[in-house]
This record gives sequence, C-alpha cells and structure tokens, in this order.
Amino acid sequence: MANLDFLKGIKAVGLDTYAAAPAVGRILGAMGADVIKIEPPNGDPMRWFGRNVGAPVSDEENPCFQLENANKRGIAINMKDPGGMEVFYDMLKGANIFFTNTRIDALRRMKISYDDLKDKFPHLIYAHLSGYGVQGEESMLPGFDMTAFWARGGALADFPYEGSGPMAIPYGVGDHSASLGLTAGILAALYRQRETGKGEHILISLFATSIWVNSLTLVPVQYDDKWPKNRFLPTTPISNTYVCSDGEMVTLAVLDYARDWPKFCKVIEREDLTNTVEYSTAPEAKKPQNNETLTKMLMEIFKKHDRPYWLKRLAENDIPHSKTQHLREVMQDPLAYANGHLTKFTYDSGNTTAIPNMPMQFGGHIAEPCGKAPGIGEHSKEILAELGYDAAKIQGLLDSKAVVQK
Repeated sequence: MANLDFLKGIKAVGLDTYAAAPAVGRILGAMGADVIKIEPPNGDPMRWFGRNVGAPVSDEENPCFQLENANKRGIAINMKDPGGMEVFYDMLKGANIFFTNTRIDALRRMKISYDDLKDKFPHLIYAHLSGYGVQGEESMLPGFDMTAFWARGGALADFPYEGSGPMAIPYGVGDHSASLGLTAGILAALYRQRETGKGEHILISLFATSIWVNSLTLVPVQYDDKWPKNRFLPTTPISNTYVCSDGEMVTLAVLDYARDWPKFCKVIEREDLTNTVEYSTAPEAKKPQNNETLTKMLMEIFKKHDRPYWLKRLAENDIPHSKTQHLREVMQDPLAYANGHLTKFTYDSGNTTAIPNMPMQFGGHIAEPCGKAPGIGEHSKEILAELGYDAAKIQGLLDSKAVVQK
C-alpha cells in the first residue's frame, strides 16, 4: 500500500479519542487523505493507554498511540474557548469529512452535533461513532470496547466454555471492527459528495458492530443453538481445537463433513472409523453422546504427537486447519510480514517494533511503515496558517491558549 493516493485532496477532521474513531483517521490517511486530529491541550487519553499494558508512553516511543494515530497531522484546541471554536469552524469549512466519538449529549452541549452543523456545512460528511447508539436513555452512557461491544453484545458471557466464567477481553477488537464499518460508510458518502456536493450523517456504534460481527452466531440462538458451549460438545468433533503433545494447539474447521471425514480418518490413522455409523455423517456425529465420545477420543489422539507433526499431516491431506497461535507468535509470523499485515516501525527513541496495517491492500503492494503519529498540537501553527490566519492572529491564539503547540 505504498504511497496510496485514492483520497488525495480529501481533508478529514477528527475530534477523536482512544481507539475506534482514531483508527478511522489512520485508515483514511493511509489511503491518501489529509487527516487532522484535534486534541484538547492536555492530549488524547490514548497517549497514556500504554501504562495499562506495560508499553512505553514517552514522546519518543508510544506504540499504542502510534497504532491508532499514524498518518495524521495534529492540532490542539481548547474547545471551550471562543477563539478555539472559531478555529474549529474554519477547519470544517474546507473539510470533506468530520468524524468523532464524542458522546451525543456533549456534542449537543457544545453545539456541534449534526443538527447544529448540517445547515452551516451542508457539504460536510458528519460521521459519529458511539458506544450504544444515539437513541434511548442508555445512549448517554460512556461506551468502550469492553462494555458496549463485548459485554452488551453477548460475547463476554457466552463465548467462554460452559462453567468457565468470563474470558479475558482482548483490547480494541470492537474498536477496530467499528472503525472499518465507519470507514466504509465514509467512503460511500464521499462518492455521493463528489457527485452531488452534498454531505451525509453517518452513525455507527460499538453495540451495533458487535451485533453485526456476531450475527451468524446471534441468529441461530433464536432456534436450538445454545450458548455457552460445552467443551465436549463442539459444533462437530472435527470443527474444534485440540491440544498436542507439546502443549500447543491446532484448530480444525471441517465444514464439508461428508467430503473430509474419510481424509481426516487417514490423518489420525484411524481409517477403521471411516464408515462407523456414529461418526461418518455430521448429523450422527452431532448427537450429544457420539459428539462427546468422539471429541474425547480425538483429544487423546492429538496428545500423541506435537503440533508440527499434526500440521504436516493435516496439510498433506488438505484438511481445513490452522496452528492455534499465541499472541507473541503472531507478531513474529513470517506470513504476516510477507503479506504486509505487519511492518516494522522505528520510533524517535531508536527502538523498532512491529505495527499492524489496515487489512485491505491495493494493487498487490506490500505496505510501507506507517507515518509518525503527531505530538500534541504538533502542527497547530501550520494548520492555522493554511486557514489563512496571519502571524499576529496565530500568536494571539497561542498566547490565549485557545490553540496549543507543544
């Protein structure tokens, strides 16, 4: 994705914090848009998220902030100051897109909700990312990935195996899923804006995203599909995860049971099971007694050899599978680097780490390292000058602290 220019000439302004909305700006920036991040004078709280997970948070090395805010310029505005609000409005005059995750009640108090701005900026694409939506009493609640996506969406309670309690929540899964959805909406609105000059109002929430990404799980629960699952009653015994002799795991995803069952019997060297009535068809294998018996049998079989052995056997017989990687393995996976899913980024500190890239690619290009995330108000003077402010006005805004450059 080197030097993408699909959105060249497009200006996007983000009043964004934490992960979900900032990730939208990072993607738009990678596609060639000029993305300006507005922060309060004391900065986006995401700048200090790394303290929670043992990552650096210095100006010279801040990987968690870098992940969400690469490919942007930054301005720091005091939105409570009339001078700061004047700057904000002037920025929107020349912007194609405004995106934010500010809560709807705060947007209304600040008089920058969609209803407040739609007549003033009829060309503007206004994209709002919330926790729970904008309707109903609970829309006023603070919404984070952990609560609005995982807890309210049902996954936290029902995805762990029966009786095991809630799982550890991975950071940002809902945030980044929602960022892709909002970006898709923005790109559709940009197409119409180009054709008609009209703006749009786009809404997405973490709760809505959770319902969408889990929809193939949610729909069957209206019938006979029960959650949480029993460890010994998987969808079928050959769509399951098994522990190998070295303690590592492999995951099977055999959806065409009739086709792959004979081949799988060959993999496990139990061809005597090929025509066993209880296991040879999916309907029989799904029956609780047969399912549990075969699952426990396979658990013992997989413990006989290490993961490399099983990966080789499964690949040789074209059985849908994957090694079940640990997080640390993913960050060292040659396949991820070969396809540009991960690239190396060097911080001002001189340290280098891997940074994930947006998942879509264009023209077969492997991604280059992303651009550096801005410091607090790093480009404030530059952006004010682009708005046509003269040196005296810029200095006055800085002196009053309506705008900050650190």
